[in-house]
Amino acid sequence: MTFIPRRISSSILRVPKNKAVELFGMRQVGKTTLLEHLFKNYRTAWYTGDSPDDVRILTSLPSANELRTLIANYEFIVIDEAQRIPSIGLLIKRFVDLKTDCQLIVTGSSSLDLAGGTFESAAGRFRAYQLWPFSAQELADSSSWIDEIRSLSDRLVYGSFPFVIDDPEQAKEDLVSYAISTAFKDIYSLSGIRDHRAFDNLVYLLAHNIGNLITVSSLGRECGLSSTAIENYLTLLEQSFIIKILPSYAKNLANELKKSKKIYFCDLGLRNAILRRFTPFGARPPEEQGALFENYFVMERIKKCSYDSRFTQHYFWRTKNANEIDLIEVTDDNIEAFEIKLSQPKAKVPPSFREAYPDALFHTVNRDNFYKYLESPSG
Repeated sequence: MTFIPRRISSSILRVPKNKAVELFGMRQVGKTTLLEHLFKNYRTAWYTGDSPDDVRILTSLPSANELRTLIANYEFIVIDEAQRIPSIGLLIKRFVDLKTDCQLIVTGSSSLDLAGGTFESAAGRFRAYQLWPFSAQELADSSSWIDEIRSLSDRLVYGSFPFVIDDPEQAKEDLVSYAISTAFKDIYSLSGIRDHRAFDNLVYLLAHNIGNLITVSSLGRECGLSSTAIENYLTLLEQSFIIKILPSYAKNLANELKKSKKIYFCDLGLRNAILRRFTPFGARPPEEQGALFENYFVMERIKKCSYDSRFTQHYFWRTKNANEIDLIEVTDDNIEAFEIKLSQPKAKVPPSFREAYPDALFHTVNRDNFYKYLESPSG
């Protein structure tokens, strides 16, 4: 596969040597490929939490001198799947505190605190970044926006994992295999989930309801799980970058919803693989087409904000009398609202929203203009 540049590369390279780099992202999203490309001309040692030998080496370094010996003559040390290294946070702390010219890079396919304490042990010693499946901007940079606009229907069915972009003819088989054997690997091994069937039922239900209004209690009733179990499972799925949870935005109006959520899948190819449904986009019912397009645009905006280093919070907005806006972005108290309509050229701003948030920017997004909201100046 021809290497497709990732927008996060410059951010990683700018991290000073006195900080470690943590690179998060789903399995097979391209973390290792990116780092191999960035550090191919440097002296780099590679370890992985998937190797028992590497885990043993990295967890049996009792002294600072032994750690110095491990990193001698290297400019970078990369630890892949670091969430599988016991006490990884302490290892990061010890490494950075040596104050050498060697920089530590760790990757994780689930948030590292899932394995027990990066953020407590290594606070202030790392910069954390997230790598997503290819963004529309990255794919457009590698070809053109015209090509990416033409590929929209494929993106809504097969997503944008690197292995899909590399070999689209095998996308169905590879995505189903990924859903069965890879996507939930860390959740099962690190979280102690005992009732796999109930968990799988929840994932299936979430895949059916992308973009729909849900509550923890309603999910619990349908899956036969307690509200506590549902909350825990949703947290695990978000920590493992399978889903993105959007809470409702509520600030001023007494009748704004405050407890409901919307769930989106970080990659639609995985979502469709979970359902074993790869029906061409144009052959799907209009309601499902709209839900897929909404999921796509919400996740692409989240990717864009992530790579633009914007500290943006994402929400949806809805009132009890069913006035709704699909996506709300809040950046430093500035509000930007997006109503996502696949084929509708213009949507009206709900009067109650305009009255409550008169300074908010409002956009109608459709298949003819979506790309205008995904372009980045640095792209």
